[in-house]
Amino acid sequence: MNPADFTVALVGRPNVGKSTLFNRIAGKRRAITFDQPGITRDLVAQPAEYDGRRFQIIDTGGYETRGEDDILQKVREQVLRAIYESDLVVFLVDSRDGLLPLDKEIAVMLRERGKPFVLAANKVDAKEGRDAVGQFHALSVDRIFSVSAEHGTGVSDILEEIVSRMPERSVSGPEAPGEAEEIPRIAVVGRPNVGKSTLVNTLAGFERVIASEIPGTTRDAVDVVIRREGKQYLLIDTAGIRAKRKTETIIEKFSVIKSLDSLKRCDLAILLIDGPEGVTHQDRQILRYVLNEERAVVVAANKADRWHGDEERRKGLHDIQGGLEYASFAPVVPTVATAGKGIPVLFRKIDEAISNFRHRVPTGLLNRMAQAFLFTVPIPSQQGRNRAFYMTQTGTAPPSFSVFVKDRRGIPESFTRYLQNKIRDRFGFEGSPVRIVYRER
Repeated sequence: MNPADFTVALVGRPNVGKSTLFNRIAGKRRAITFDQPGITRDLVAQPAEYDGRRFQIIDTGGYETRGEDDILQKVREQVLRAIYESDLVVFLVDSRDGLLPLDKEIAVMLRERGKPFVLAANKVDAKEGRDAVGQFHALSVDRIFSVSAEHGTGVSDILEEIVSRMPERSVSGPEAPGEAEEIPRIAVVGRPNVGKSTLVNTLAGFERVIASEIPGTTRDAVDVVIRREGKQYLLIDTAGIRAKRKTETIIEKFSVIKSLDSLKRCDLAILLIDGPEGVTHQDRQILRYVLNEERAVVVAANKADRWHGDEERRKGLHDIQGGLEYASFAPVVPTVATAGKGIPVLFRKIDEAISNFRHRVPTGLLNRMAQAFLFTVPIPSQQGRNRAFYMTQTGTAPPSFSVFVKDRRGIPESFTRYLQNKIRDRFGFEGSPVRIVYRER
């Protein structure tokens, strides 16, 4: 998140409709919504715009003052941090429930911190909700905004109030060409409880994403912008991806869907695995998801401090590399997320992989090198003799090559892998997939 952006935090007790309002304002279904308290745990931020004015909107977990378990305490800390970092708070209450003691406690907490806020009474689409709005005048506010986040009623009034409080520096201006696209988008994916949120928190420098020993703590895909050695990166922390047959609740299913959607909008995936445990069947399945989206990939072998001695470590890394199968082009970096070990090497490999993901080989050089491994090699074909005449790179992200052949029917997958390996031998592309398309001349 850009510190110069005007930031608005949505705050309220659990299940008052914060994520629904967030999605309505952001214009995208980024936060998971479901009629069950406690679904949102992490901070989810998204740029929003109204009447030509840009701002950041932050969804927070439901604020509760009672309860001492680890997760509740961390949610409270997250909400308080969002309040501290925001310029304005939209305090959301549930008009159907009426004024509750926890609403009063939240109002007191906001006033104690001197944070400006506007009060929005949600769910006024129901008659009991409309009738109960007047109760909230007891919170000593000048105006109550009656809204239905689900249907959009009254949301424009909230947005007009937000932009009326924005300073002139937040007026929307033209973005530099390609500015947003130039920031590498990195999704951190893996099985539950391998350390994804801990890694993101270590990289971000504070606990933006809730990390816990309880598997499945992260429910949503959470974006965090970080700066390292003068470069910006957008990190996307995701929920743990487990086998479909093992997703027990509808919330878990939604979380997995959100994690897979994150692969569609990233440039590179960090596949985080338990290093000493090695590459599991589920790790390979997640890797197939990454390959299906044709994203660059770096494997972080986490919990590397649990290897005993250098020899066991070398053997473990060798076995992991061999277990990647068709993704053997992905570099493997040992890490200890809790201590920040391996992070400099991890970023070096990320930078190299993203550079390769966007790299273009000059056509002349490509075809000179291809003389040895393509043009003089017969292509296996059931239709008779087949050969290649010419090759050109047609795109990047991922690097894409068109090979012009006599007959593009029936070219076996084994030949495509041979060609991909030869291209890698000559031009590198470590960490990046290579796409091959056959065309007839």
